Amino acid sequence: MFKKIYIAALALGLFASNAIGQEKQLTAKTNKGGIVLTSGDQDYKINFNGRIYMDGVHYFDDVTDLSSDASIHDVRLGTKVTWGKWIAKINIGFGNDEVKIKDAFLRYNYSKNSTFTLGNFFEPFGIEASASSGASNTTQAMGIGRSIGLGYTYYTNKFYGSTGVFAGSVDNMNKGDQGFSTTSKLAYTPISKENLTVQLGGSFTYRIPEANGFNEAFNDDDYNRQVVLNAGPEHKFLNADITGARTDMRFNFQALVLSGPFMFQSEFTQTNVTRDDDYMSRLMKDGPAFYVTYVWPTKPKDYPDWYGKLRDIQTKAYYAQIGFLVGDNYSYKSSTAYINRPKAGTYEFLVRYDNTNLNDIDGTYFNGAYGDADLATALTGVGNMSIAGGKAETYSAAVNYYLNDNIMFRLNYSLMDVTNQKYPLDEKIGMLKARVQVNF
Repeated sequence: MFKKIYIAALALGLFASNAIGQEKQLTAKTNKGGIVLTSGDQDYKINFNGRIYMDGVHYFDDVTDLSSDASIHDVRLGTKVTWGKWIAKINIGFGNDEVKIKDAFLRYNYSKNSTFTLGNFFEPFGIEASASSGASNTTQAMGIGRSIGLGYTYYTNKFYGSTGVFAGSVDNMNKGDQGFSTTSKLAYTPISKENLTVQLGGSFTYRIPEANGFNEAFNDDDYNRQVVLNAGPEHKFLNADITGARTDMRFNFQALVLSGPFMFQSEFTQTNVTRDDDYMSRLMKDGPAFYVTYVWPTKPKDYPDWYGKLRDIQTKAYYAQIGFLVGDNYSYKSSTAYINRPKAGTYEFLVRYDNTNLNDIDGTYFNGAYGDADLATALTGVGNMSIAGGKAETYSAAVNYYLNDNIMFRLNYSLMDVTNQKYPLDEKIGMLKARVQVNF
């Protein structure tokens, strides 16, 4: 279906260019490799662009076998039409045998520094989530991607503010209600000079998770929501599946310093998930005969002891990285509150430390669940449903080479110090990743 959508969008762009061309003379030119058709009065522009990610990874396994491979991680094809203050954009991904809608939105430039956006686009949260193709474990696990919504952005040389309301992911095909979220980001740049830029910022999101299916037996989807946080190689060692989720609140704090060829960047993210469960529905489904050897619960307060107490869950993660350019200096872009792409022929060297903790554990692990530290007490119940998503400290070193405006080479080595009860024998995982990225 998505292939048909992109083909239709491409055809629409070609049709629009033909229709405009009949009224006004169009000129064709390239912009960093992409094709741009522009009317003589500059009122209409049509861009055709794309992106290719060619990846390779080799794992230096500890105990658990991981799949070293080479792949076309993603292929993007996009069309953008600009007329006056309006912009319509569609961007489709075709990587890993999947077709996904990326950007699909309509934007109105109310003024030079003020825009409204409607459609599927990035929620304004953190730095890396929307600005980097090589995100840290922190961002992979707790960052936020694209959602369907309405957003507003305003920026100056020293201030960036963006907010929006969203109604879930375009990729969610499960039955049940879509989720809801409101997300905002503020960034302040107290120092903005040619040779020094200092930025501090924060983001906040409040979310109702999307339904993960529909329970036909109980005609209900309200207690089937979950929050999934995962990162790292094959999502094995960092993977928290938080069931019974009611709300999901995330806080992010960011810092960015640019000084000539030097860069410092850091983010801290915390996730708070409140949980609930439909104990009565579960009780009715199981029936007394299911627990013939136990005392049947008769009061609502007995249900958590019977099925396990659903604890609210909190996870935390942060990273810090230092960058150094050879051949260029870092520069800041106010409209995105992030860094411009270095010029052609530039080498970029990066080192990073990342600490991602997806554990929220109370008590001791016994017989498949976490319970009271006292063994006799733990034997009387089925635990408190703590989350053991794993913890990892990751040390990374990378080098990027920007051959020109269209081609970038990336080589990255990471060493993960992991702790995960599902993989008790794994301690350190080494990863060597390479990427060739082509933009046109």
